[in-house]
Amino acid sequence: MHKFIWIGSLVSGVMLGLTPPGLGTQWLGLISFFPLIYILEQLHAKEELSFRKRAVMFFGICWLSGGIAASIGGYWITNSIHVFGHVPWLAAVIITGVGYGLEVGFQLFVYFGIPLLFIRKLNNWDLPLRLAFLLALDPLYPRLIQWNYGGLTFTEFPWIEQLADLIGSSGLLLYSAGLTFLLLGWWRWKTTGKLKLKILLQATTIYLLLWGLGLSYGAWRTYDLETQVPELKTQSSNLTVLAIQPNFSLQDLASNPELAHSKREQNLESLLIDSTKALAELPPETATPKLLIWPESVYPDPFFKVADSREKVTAFARKHKTYILLTTVDWVNTNSGPKFHGVSVLVGENGKVLGRYNKIFLIPFGETIPFSDWFPGIASFLRKNIANMSEFTRGQEYKVFTLSENTRLSAPICFDIFTPEVVRGMVRNGSDLVVNLSNLAWFGRTTASDNMVAVLRWRAIENRVTVVFASNNGESLIIGVNGKNMSKKLGLFEEGALISTLKLQPRFSFYREYAEWVWGGYLLIFLLLGIQAHLRGKIFE
Repeated sequence: MHKFIWIGSLVSGVMLGLTPPGLGTQWLGLISFFPLIYILEQLHAKEELSFRKRAVMFFGICWLSGGIAASIGGYWITNSIHVFGHVPWLAAVIITGVGYGLEVGFQLFVYFGIPLLFIRKLNNWDLPLRLAFLLALDPLYPRLIQWNYGGLTFTEFPWIEQLADLIGSSGLLLYSAGLTFLLLGWWRWKTTGKLKLKILLQATTIYLLLWGLGLSYGAWRTYDLETQVPELKTQSSNLTVLAIQPNFSLQDLASNPELAHSKREQNLESLLIDSTKALAELPPETATPKLLIWPESVYPDPFFKVADSREKVTAFARKHKTYILLTTVDWVNTNSGPKFHGVSVLVGENGKVLGRYNKIFLIPFGETIPFSDWFPGIASFLRKNIANMSEFTRGQEYKVFTLSENTRLSAPICFDIFTPEVVRGMVRNGSDLVVNLSNLAWFGRTTASDNMVAVLRWRAIENRVTVVFASNNGESLIIGVNGKNMSKKLGLFEEGALISTLKLQPRFSFYREYAEWVWGGYLLIFLLLGIQAHLRGKIFE
């Protein structure tokens, strides 16, 4: 039995690791939880196990699944640790599997292990109650890297992902985890006969009905978004965007330059040449405002600290009558030392700075050391032994830049978009366009860009906003309010530019406006089911 327990944990770990985008197997998310939860239920049935021993075994099993999942699905993290952290490959694998795997495993333990620790009797009531617990917890559960199993499973899944503008990408757990709990019910009926066939048939009918409703809504919403709405025309605005993908090298930072996948040196002159070429491709009669986009880490100097470089940029903006959006690093000197920020900056057609945004979500162990105040000794060790690790100060404002009365945009930086609240806050503050400025060259030829694009699709659908993914190394593209590609996708580690004139129209999203009500609804359902479960099934200790 113990051998089978660990095999079940391993199988779930492998399937969870294959769920992230880019591998083509995200549909495994529909069944990836089943082996893990089945094993947990088998241990739950062993009455001779004490509460403490059961909890330890639950956690160990979940950690194993999480470690395997992190090692497979997060191998782009391993690549970055090895190449740019200058850590041996084996050690990098261990850091990902054990370290990040601990975070994933603890999440699995909270989601699936903790409920079973407090449920005494598994009957008709525990399955919907545990599913409701997931839905209530997932939108608010803290993660080092923000993603969710619902969105991962249904990335680019026809129509069903359109539900994200009602229930959020996190709410799609209703369909992925929902199938797991339904299969558990059928397994119990087959092996123990404790569940009535009539109840299972009713539950299956409800689940299939939810699929029917979800697909119908997705089909209608897709048609609606692709159809011109006359009353919105007067509120729309046109903007020509030119997103430069220069593919500048990170060779100087890599432990092995050959693993950096680019030899193009970073400098302002090359960036301006690329931009001039892109502008030359526009028709001479182009009358719409032009926005030149430079991704993260391609502008070589601290914009606000180096006057010569800044003046070249402002002069370029004036000469070509174009807005320029870029990222940089800035700092403020304090009594305790300088406080650094990752910053996006908008320069106007007249060369004046129109605004700046300080990055909010900081990459763990890349831009911040989690819990460094709690464990200063460990933080000091990491600073000394991991190369290229920065420590920034978190921004506080969901900044929106104004180009004109009808054109406003926001510029989250890289992993900012992993946190739903950042993009939602920006759009609720009036942003018509989200431009994500990224540099994923750190992760090499992996699926890191696929993961970014998937998350950007969730943000586009959840908020019904057009999204530009501008990356130094690829795969840059433009995503529409329906989550579909509006442009070609530039290749990974390819030099090029995306040029497109966008028609920006406000679109309504229930989730964007009322996400708190959606979360409250999940919590209310969980509480009501918990009360009924206790009164009818007496399932709690």
